[in-house]
Amino acid sequence: MKRILTAIVALPILLYTVWSDTPYYFAALTGIAILIGLYEFYALASKFEIASQKTLGYAAGIAVVACFTVNRPHLIAAVISGLVLVSLSIAVFQAGDMSKSLMTVSVTSLGVLYVALLAGSLVGVRMLEDGQTPKLAAKLLTAFFAMVMMTDTGAYYTGRAIGRHKLAPRVSPGKTIEGSVGGFIAAAIAGVVCREVFFPEIPLLHVIALGVIIGIVGPIGDLAESMLKRGAGVKDSGVIFPGHGGMLDRIDSLLFCAPVIYYYSQWFL
Repeated sequence: MKRILTAIVALPILLYTVWSDTPYYFAALTGIAILIGLYEFYALASKFEIASQKTLGYAAGIAVVACFTVNRPHLIAAVISGLVLVSLSIAVFQAGDMSKSLMTVSVTSLGVLYVALLAGSLVGVRMLEDGQTPKLAAKLLTAFFAMVMMTDTGAYYTGRAIGRHKLAPRVSPGKTIEGSVGGFIAAAIAGVVCREVFFPEIPLLHVIALGVIIGIVGPIGDLAESMLKRGAGVKDSGVIFPGHGGMLDRIDSLLFCAPVIYYYSQWFL
């Protein structure tokens, strides 16, 4: 019941920011999600007894979102370069065990790359100019979220019904190859349905290809986060969503898929 109530509350908020006349609501919502995700990522790192420069990571994460928001993604390289330089500089003058300096700097930077850069690319999609196609960004993002969610749903129910062969038993014993196949088929179908219902501008072949790619890449993102949690010895990355776990638990598949839809928007729209 908690999972259903959480979805009922969260989904309308997400769709409102996606379809709002201003893209800045979506940018703000994404920024909040990134800060929470970074907090959870650094908390996972602490389970490995690795300290992180959290404040620096949060600042860099917001800077990445700002670059996408003002349509200056080329400045992200400067943000990441500055992050590494400042992080190393802090480590030089910080008292502590120097044998852990490399891990501290690496974890701080990886958090920004993994959470902020990947999730922030969705802001880049939201900032698309509509041109002659009204609500182009909203349509693309809605189709994207539908395909990601249907990947998870299709994989879950297919796996329960006919799943026999383990996909990655060391990381997630419950996931099966059959479930993964069902997931990317469901994603492709979701893409086609979105095209027929509200997104006729996108070619049929494109939406099928996006569905298949998302259906393949999404589960890898899920497994990657499961690996981090299993290594840290925790069940969930956080508790912000009752019945769902933490922010990273909700966006793990989305993170790996976000660059797919971003580069599609840059190259084909």
